[in-house]
Amino acid sequence: MKLGVDIGGTTVKGALLEGLNFIREREVPTRGREGREAIFTSLFSVIDALLEEGNEVELLGVSSAGNIDPYRGVCVYATENLMGWTGVDLKGTLEARYHLPVQVDNDAICALKGELLFYPHAKDVTMLTFGTGVGGASLRGGEIVRGKLFDGARWGHVTLAEGGRRCSCGRLGCAESYLSATALLSRGREKLPALKSAKELFELYVAGEPAAKEALLEFGGYLNSLLELIRAEMRPEYILLGGGMAQSEEIFLSLIQNKSDVAFARLKNRAGIVGACL
Repeated sequence: MKLGVDIGGTTVKGALLEGLNFIREREVPTRGREGREAIFTSLFSVIDALLEEGNEVELLGVSSAGNIDPYRGVCVYATENLMGWTGVDLKGTLEARYHLPVQVDNDAICALKGELLFYPHAKDVTMLTFGTGVGGASLRGGEIVRGKLFDGARWGHVTLAEGGRRCSCGRLGCAESYLSATALLSRGREKLPALKSAKELFELYVAGEPAAKEALLEFGGYLNSLLELIRAEMRPEYILLGGGMAQSEEIFLSLIQNKSDVAFARLKNRAGIVGACL
């Protein structure tokens, strides 16, 4: 049996897996803006709850937002969505606490690994995850793309608008500053001040609210720009869309101009957990 944990900007999700069967699951708020200790408290609570029945676990797999060095199990860099997470030794901390072998990788890379179970013959695939931030990972020639800082293909931080909105990474005009749930909610509130969530904005869009339609059409324009950048750079067989926001598949499809190579994550929000266990 394996235990997989996915650390995102909004929630920490975990599950016990027997093969690909989910035996038990747990989810708590990440409290990412409260700092390193708060994030660890959330992480430990999920793992402790899944281990409390004495299940025999052979591996603890961790999927985490941020630039992850998978060989050392260290977060090389994280944005302010996970405050204080830069420099965290996840592998060392968790192995010392739980006395289990631990493997750690970036959350988008883990999500891609999980989804590749459904594309066993594919050699060129890019995965995008839309949540608190925007994650991205690419398979090229059958190998996961990794940069100097083990960052996969950081599609959430390519520039979509020169001199544009400030991103959580500190740069201007990144894809994340236009396509994350955080950015969409902020933009939506400029038009609808009482807006509670990106999910509510989607509901208003479906209901025909003009301001919601304007915000989502703007979102769609940036989404299409990002998809075209990926096509030009990677020439993928498939572009997979995952994360919490992408579960609104019909809305995403209504905004995407070229749908020929686009597919949605079959594992939904469980993709990162499955990939961590792989």
